[in-house]
Amino acid sequence: MNKYKKILIIMCLAISCFTMSACFSYKDINKVLFVTALVVDADDKGNPVLYAEVFKGVRGNSPEGMDQRILFNGTGKTMFEAVRNMNATSSFKLNYTQNQVTIFTQKAAEFGLENYVDFMDRDQELLVRPYIAVFRGDAQELMTLQITQEKYIGLYITELIENIGASPRAVVTTLNDYLNERVTGDKTSVLTIVDIAKNTLETKLEINGGAVIENDKMVSVLQRNQGLGYNFLRDKLSTGTLEVTNPCDINKFVTLEITKSKTKTKISYSDGIVHLTKKIKVNVDFAEAQKSILFTKENIIKIQEKAEENIVKACDLLFTKYKGLDIDIFQIKDKFYDKYPKVKIEDIINETELKVEVEVQINNTGTVRNFE
Repeated sequence: MNKYKKILIIMCLAISCFTMSACFSYKDINKVLFVTALVVDADDKGNPVLYAEVFKGVRGNSPEGMDQRILFNGTGKTMFEAVRNMNATSSFKLNYTQNQVTIFTQKAAEFGLENYVDFMDRDQELLVRPYIAVFRGDAQELMTLQITQEKYIGLYITELIENIGASPRAVVTTLNDYLNERVTGDKTSVLTIVDIAKNTLETKLEINGGAVIENDKMVSVLQRNQGLGYNFLRDKLSTGTLEVTNPCDINKFVTLEITKSKTKTKISYSDGIVHLTKKIKVNVDFAEAQKSILFTKENIIKIQEKAEENIVKACDLLFTKYKGLDIDIFQIKDKFYDKYPKVKIEDIINETELKVEVEVQINNTGTVRNFE
């Protein structure tokens, strides 16, 4: 390195020292409210009604950890106006860089998300990494829930979503996923549905299926039991469990824990038919058996075959339903035109035949026991 380069670097460092600023104390951060959840509702005309859950840190001379949860709401003809009106009720700036989840009510989703998402895509503070969900209920009821596990709804829903690896039927979508899917293929997406859990000892939220969005409007509900087929077909599953009939007792079940799952997609076109092949390979460990089981080679093969049969059935039933509804939630159009850009088909899903090939591999059956 010559002396001129050294001088240039020293000058840059010197300038940085004088121009860069940082918080000298907690005084500045105490004047910022960090949004942890943003809820978008709609009035009877479709105008946005916003609710924000914010975190207010209390530092300095106050005891550590004495934070406050504060709620704001605002309305307007547009998202920008609603946000401005909400800010007008706060003595401190609302900062959206720490937002954990964006939730639309079902009413807002049915009016059409195109009324709201453009602002989220353009605003620099509203990042695209948060999860996106639809709440089938009243927005005010959601915001005022008292949940003992976590007082911040935004953090609670985030932890709930990230902890659902145990359930292969749960649907997970980020804002970035939706912004991409709404402009590609058949412009369909499936968003996480959040509900207030029923029949629980205390108030809780739960992930309960998916909201099917087509051209920015909610048009259908993917039931929780349909999530298994959806996640396998979309290659969105890596962990979870499968329950199959116990080969030693048809009235009992065994549980397989998914350790790895991969779905490969093959698409071809001939004689006016789109052939969609999904090759699904699943690695599982043996987790539990009701009653007892003898791990003979024959029984292991029966378990594998039953698991494969269940996955194929779940995929076929889901595909048949949405083919009948003429809704492509499988991104077939996008994949088809990647391979056949010059072939034009008006309604691809109705011209598609699905073939599902599944291979389940049991890697670990644990200690072999027979209690009978």
